[in-house]
Amino acid sequence: MGKIRKPRPNRTKRNVEPDVSDEEEQIPVDSKENAIQTILDQLQAANVEEKYCGLQTFALMIESPDNIEEVLSRGVVKVVAPLLLDPASSVRNAAAGALRNLSTVRPEVCDAMMEQDVMTSLTMFFHEHAESWTPDQSSKTNQDDVETIIQIINLLLNLCESSELAIKYLGQSKILDILPRYLDIPTFGAEIVIAALQCLFVVIEDNPVAMEKIKTNSEKQLQVLLALEDSDPSALLIKTLAAGVIINTCGGNIASLPVTVIHQIISILAATLTVDHRMVCNQLTSSLPLADDAGKVEAPKGKEAQVIESQIKSVSQMLDAQQCSIEIIANICSCDDSDSENGGDSSDSEEIGDDDIPNEAGLTTPAEDRLPPEVLEALISMEIFAKVWARTQLPAENVMLILKEYHGSKSIHKKLHTLQSGALLCINNMLSTLPIENLGGVNGVYKIWVDAGKLVFKQNSDNLILMESATAVMRAALDKIKFRENGNTSGHGLFNELALTDIEIMLAGIRDCQVPEIRSNLIRMIGIMALLLVNTLNDTTSEVICTITEFILDQAHKENVVWVLAEAVDTIVDLYSEDETDGLAAKVKLVEKLTVLAPLLKNKARQQKKLPKEYKVLVSTATSNLPRFIKYKKERISKLK
Repeated sequence: MGKIRKPRPNRTKRNVEPDVSDEEEQIPVDSKENAIQTILDQLQAANVEEKYCGLQTFALMIESPDNIEEVLSRGVVKVVAPLLLDPASSVRNAAAGALRNLSTVRPEVCDAMMEQDVMTSLTMFFHEHAESWTPDQSSKTNQDDVETIIQIINLLLNLCESSELAIKYLGQSKILDILPRYLDIPTFGAEIVIAALQCLFVVIEDNPVAMEKIKTNSEKQLQVLLALEDSDPSALLIKTLAAGVIINTCGGNIASLPVTVIHQIISILAATLTVDHRMVCNQLTSSLPLADDAGKVEAPKGKEAQVIESQIKSVSQMLDAQQCSIEIIANICSCDDSDSENGGDSSDSEEIGDDDIPNEAGLTTPAEDRLPPEVLEALISMEIFAKVWARTQLPAENVMLILKEYHGSKSIHKKLHTLQSGALLCINNMLSTLPIENLGGVNGVYKIWVDAGKLVFKQNSDNLILMESATAVMRAALDKIKFRENGNTSGHGLFNELALTDIEIMLAGIRDCQVPEIRSNLIRMIGIMALLLVNTLNDTTSEVICTITEFILDQAHKENVVWVLAEAVDTIVDLYSEDETDGLAAKVKLVEKLTVLAPLLKNKARQQKKLPKEYKVLVSTATSNLPRFIKYKKERISKLK
């Protein structure tokens, strides 16, 4: 049926935590409008101190989300951006930091920044300053200059990640000729190299012009970085990012690289993921100050503060390296190369199920046979799946609480949650592409389903990104069992301990869910679960199947989002396509209920035409299949005695 092919996981911006003070300061002016006017006046002053003061106030103002719209509507960015070219290094640094922080708020803010011509000044900075600059330890402004370069590169990354127009500007500039010079560790140091690699990792993806330019200009430098022998967090991050850039210069097709390089890259990813992130965070919290009875944390000073800051930086780099690793693995296992070979953008190819792609002989290729053998062998031999799964586990609650309480480690707390969600999305892709025997067999995949379910139903999480990624894993796990066992799980004893009360917890979770993507995953998941029970029909399993059926049908009648409704219909059609279900279909009055549902689906499909292509395919398939299925099942049920 018309399953939706899961896209690559969304990339999360790296190293973009804005600096926020412990105590929120109040801007010493009468009103927001006056504050912004004061900032504009200061920014346009001739005096360096005035401009710097204006930038500091601007940076303070954009810390509050409530001020962003007003700042953008008054065109402050248009005045700040030219200060990237100011003769004073302190002004350039402050402008770069403030704009970079603003670009982290949300994609729409980046679009507004582009409309206020931030890219012109950014491009000019690269052409006028970055093309020939090198660090000068004897210069009084060296630290400012280093920080400015890092902020500028991260600003470019954020804009390009959110705006197609920024990518267009990038291609018309000399920036991609300039950035590779910053890959030299002895000259520029690890932090600048990391920033340059993070930017390249993003901007060359799906960008043929950039791919070719970086491949031509940076191949030797990237190989040098890949071969670094250090194993400290900054070196792991550099090697991992270099691996990602090399893959992206090949259009994401790792199989096009020499076998030795493939093995080298997977080895780096494995080494990065071998570091125990929970233990590292435990060790960090043993150094952090704890909150007093009033909940306040006294910040350390002097040398102690420097030691803690260094520890936080190392942990942050390690988490960034692991996030990058799982993102690379997720893309390797997304099988997009197979899609493109079969006309990936055509609607015909999108109607094909997740687990089958026709080859030239007209036969179907299982998903786990689509990875090149050398890549599959490396992933299996280096136990990548187990390493990625370990990233789905957070440190202990008390560790997470300490990280959240201390101002300097709040970004670590956030990165851990991002890593957990990213790992689950990666697991979703890996479940499709790795052979089931390398996942612990049917029982191993079932355990993954159970563990992902605990994240969804036991924690009452308000983290919607986690919920969506965990439900995707639950759906993929049952899909794996269904397709690899042809739905016959009777010999494995799956769901034997699953009580109707457990089912009701899942159904309540779907009923209360406000996010269409999560709702869709859960509906499909419980439908697959019911389908797996068809092979072990007895009074208990029949009751569970009927309960699930009636729930999905009831939800379908209430569903306002047409593609989720189509998913529900498609799930029911899959569940009752087997002849063994005729008796159950009669019991729940399936034909009558679907007959009522068919015109509702058709009407909603007419009303909601503006959908992404993959959703259009799903809706079209469900709409056309439902009448035929109703007719078929009606004939089958009529023959029952």
